[in-house]
This record gives sequence, C-alpha cells and structure tokens, in this order.
Amino acid sequence: MNKIHKISNATSIPTIAIVGGGFSGAIVAVHLLEHANSPLDIKLIERRNPIGLGVAYSTPFPCHLLNVPVGKMSAFPDLPNHFLYWLQERSPRLENLDATAYVPRFLFGEYVQAILARAESHARTDVTLQRIADEAISIQPHLEGAIVKLQSGKTIRTDKVILALGNFPPSDPAISDRSFYSSKRYISYAWASDAFDDIDRDDPVLLIGSGLTMLDWAIALHDKGHMGKIYVVSRHGLLPNRHQATFPYPPFLDIDLAALNTRTLLKRVRREVEAAATQGHDWRAVIDSLRPITQQIWQALPIEEKRRFLRHVRPYWEVHRHRMAPAISEAIATMRNLHRLVICAGCIQAFREDADGVDVLIRKRSYAESTVIRVGRVINCTGPECDYRKFQHPLIAALFRSGLSRPDLLHLGLDVADNGAILDTQGTASQVLFTLGSPCKGNLWETTAVPEIRQQAAAIARELLALVKTGLS
Repeated sequence: MNKIHKISNATSIPTIAIVGGGFSGAIVAVHLLEHANSPLDIKLIERRNPIGLGVAYSTPFPCHLLNVPVGKMSAFPDLPNHFLYWLQERSPRLENLDATAYVPRFLFGEYVQAILARAESHARTDVTLQRIADEAISIQPHLEGAIVKLQSGKTIRTDKVILALGNFPPSDPAISDRSFYSSKRYISYAWASDAFDDIDRDDPVLLIGSGLTMLDWAIALHDKGHMGKIYVVSRHGLLPNRHQATFPYPPFLDIDLAALNTRTLLKRVRREVEAAATQGHDWRAVIDSLRPITQQIWQALPIEEKRRFLRHVRPYWEVHRHRMAPAISEAIATMRNLHRLVICAGCIQAFREDADGVDVLIRKRSYAESTVIRVGRVINCTGPECDYRKFQHPLIAALFRSGLSRPDLLHLGLDVADNGAILDTQGTASQVLFTLGSPCKGNLWETTAVPEIRQQAAAIARELLALVKTGLS
C-alpha cells in the first residue's frame, strides 16, 4: 500500500482531488485553501512541473503576450486589478504599468504560482495541499467518493474529484494518405517541448491554422531570427482581429431573441454594430457588450441552431471575439508587408515528402485549381481537439468505458450540468465528479478564458466545500 493511499484512508478528513494543475486547477485549489473553514485535504495532480502554468503560461518567449490587457486578467472576480497590483509590486520596472498594458504570458504564470503559494501559506493548519507529480488514468466510484488511479500505479481515495483538464492537442488534418504525420518534418502539437528544435533558420515553414497559436509560432520564429518564408493555411484564411481600446457599450440584446434562430441573432448584432458606428462606437464594444450574457444566449439556442452557428458563424465569431495584442498585430502586419508571412485560404489535400523537403498540395478556397508550396517543416497550429471521441486520452477513455461520463451533443467537450457536475451515460449528474473550463464548452460555449474560469472556480469550490462539510455532519 503506497503512501498516498495510506494518507487517504488513515483519517476521516475530507479529500478533494483536482486533476490538472494549469490555471483552472490552480485557481480552484486557491479558493479551496482560502475558504475551507474545517479540515480538508487537497490533492493536486499534475504531471507537468511547475504547477499553475499549463500550456498557455509555460511559454518561455517574452514575445508571447497575453491577448487581453492586464486589467482583465485578475484571478479573482471581485478584485479586478489584483493582477495589475501584483505586477506593479513585482518589479520597479512595472510600477507605471496600467490596466491597458499587454504583458508576456509567463508573467501571468508566475502570478498564478504566487497566489497559490500565498493561499497555501495562509490556509488553516488543518487544510493541506499535496502536489502530486503524476497523471490520473482512471476514476472508479468507491462508497460515497472515488478512487483515482495514477499512471505510477498509486491510487488516491477521495470524496470529490474536479477535472481541470484544460485543452487537448489538435487532431491532424483529414487527408487520404496520412503517412506524412509520422515524419520528423511534421510537428503534430505546436507546444511540444522540442517543437522549435532543429528548424533551419532559412527553411520555409508551413503553419496549419490561422488563429492565436499560429500567431505565437510566427512571432516566435521572427523573434528567433528565422529568415525563411512562413506560409499559413486555414480553411477561411482569417486572422484574429486586433485589440483596440473602446468605451463600454450598453446591453442591447434580449436573450429571448436568441431562441429564434442564428440568422436573426446575427442580423441583430450586425444592425447594432452599424448603429453603434454612427455614435462613434467601435464594433469591438458591441461584441464585448455580449460577453456577460454569451453563455445564456448559447443555452437559449435550440440544438439545431447551435449546430448552424458552428457550421456557418464560428470562424467569424472566433476572429472577432478572440483578438491579438496591438504589438502582435503590428509585427504580423510588418511580416506580411515584407512577404515573409503568406496567408492562404484553402484545404490541404496531400503531402509529398522527399529527402530535401515536403511539397504541400493545397486546394484554394473558392478556386478550382490547387497550388503547391515547398517547405522544410509543417506545424499543426489548429485549435485544440474538443471531440473527446477522437483521441484516446486514458482518463477520458476510462470515463467513457465505465459510463461515468459522455460527450455533449455537439461533441465540444463533456456533457455537464450547469454547476459543472459531470453527467453519466444516463444523463444523471454526478455527486462526485465535477469539471470546469474547456470540457464545459458544449454547455456554455464561452468557457475557456480567465474571466469565465475564475467564476466557475469560485462557484465549484463553494459547492464542494458545502458538500464535503455536509457529508461530515
């Protein structure tokens, strides 16, 4: 019997296991540490070190900036300038920073680590946090709780489990001959630890996808002195729009309108953008005014309307909603003007590799003909895979096999209740398994950014603390 199992069974202290130590898992742990008013044992399971960074904030590149200003990145909903004040106290160089600044992402990672360390040091002596450098591979019901099995073979007995899974790697583009995906010239996951290794500075490079991950790669290559041409291909060839300071725009949308259809909703927003422009408001202010009710709008839409949105509107919503920092926008514009960054709207049809490189056959959007580009490396920068049926992550596969969870109807994540409780194959909300962030996308749509995750983290911590306390009484 290993030490972890002994600890779990040796006392009657309630235990909450958090699977995943990125921002979602770390901020839930912070709330549990800060608000537990009775004995509690928190197990934070994360194979990557250090805790709190996840993929987004573990980048070492100073050129990778947050894509929102620091004034919107506080970890605490009721303290909007918490991150800003932390930055100002961190270094004399940041004393004059204001809420509109865009800073390197690694600073936010340091911030998350700092608030976790502070919460741990200020917690009650009988409220403990154990960091476990391992990976959860299965969860089995046990009495009123569960047993979490780890890759190392160890097990943890716990009363509640929070799946803070974050984003999963993307799928490979769908083509008939997939043999190229085993080539050393292909990087299937843009954030693999060795992704930037052995890229010749003069080699042309193809980035698949034109979203924020592509921007990160293009800027990093530029920062590293890469001289080869950078090609970008995506179905629509759309880049994220640039952030711009705006004045707050008043709410204008009746949520009941969303229950009609996607087309009516889209027309309503477009009319408001036009009307706002006549009053001197930028379109960004109109889109931002929807932020507080986006989840309610999504939940009000019938399932077929949600599917219609995903088919026809999603790419355009994404580039207007998820924007890039002004400095990144300027750098990308310069690279495009110098023809060092070339954007192509189309679909990849085939890869033909030889000893010196790879020819990529691309069918251009709205054109019958195809084009061929020759590159030395291909990097998959498409978005995270949301359809959990398409990959064999051991934990997700085990949850599906056991019937403890199921995909949502849109295959954007897991099927969950409004409070984050995971639904089993019968549609029954679990009293033990909960989640937040990306797995809730099918239910909430807007659920992957800091403002949404921090709200969910606070709510799920409150609920679980109440549940474990009730279980002792």
